[in-house]
Amino acid sequence: MLGTAINRSWQQMLHPKFRSVFLTAVLAAAVTLGLLLFLLNAFWPDSIHIGWDWLDEYGDYIASAGFWFVAGTGSYLLFPGVMTMVMGLLTDKIADAVEEEYYPNRIGGREVPYGDLVISAAKLALIMLLINLIFLIPYIILFFMGGFGFILLFIAVNGLLLGREYFEMVAIRHMNRRDMNALRKANSGRIFTGGAVIAAMFMVPILNILAPIIGAAVMTHIFHHVADRSQSRVRG
Repeated sequence: MLGTAINRSWQQMLHPKFRSVFLTAVLAAAVTLGLLLFLLNAFWPDSIHIGWDWLDEYGDYIASAGFWFVAGTGSYLLFPGVMTMVMGLLTDKIADAVEEEYYPNRIGGREVPYGDLVISAAKLALIMLLINLIFLIPYIILFFMGGFGFILLFIAVNGLLLGREYFEMVAIRHMNRRDMNALRKANSGRIFTGGAVIAAMFMVPILNILAPIIGAAVMTHIFHHVADRSQSRVRG
């Protein structure tokens, strides 16, 4: 099921609504990374002096290496939260495109206030930022131990958050929060797997720009799949 959802999402990448969201995502990514680099460049020291002569000789190199390490790490930690916040305002476009193509009889009709979307998206971005900052030390330790553990931890932590949020962004268009929460809890495994795929895409350069779009599309397919299964069990 997940493979079908990913395949269908890729096939729709040239849809006009997908292109519109893609351009917005690229702009958000450029602004986010540009602002991060600007702030780091403005406040990062040109050289680091610890007080040990043998080490201070390499102060310029240490400062430069530290700059790019923090810039790279910061980009990976901030990117998912910022992009998800942006996508929280644009999910309807992606979900509409998917439902018009594959679920024409089940297009979401519930009106979600724009203010609720802003609050929900901003809340998730802050939660993701805080959670990833809490895991920063384990990230660094695992990264220097080979990197594979870092990848697994990043995907697990962010997959849980992204899966939940993307699912809710789609589901709220179809049902009230009580039913949505019940459906999410009953299908937590599938939703986490979808979120893990989205989180993994966020780790790949270039692909991470497409991750929010593909993630919203994939989660739309997952929602309709689990909603169908739930209705079938009720009828059975």
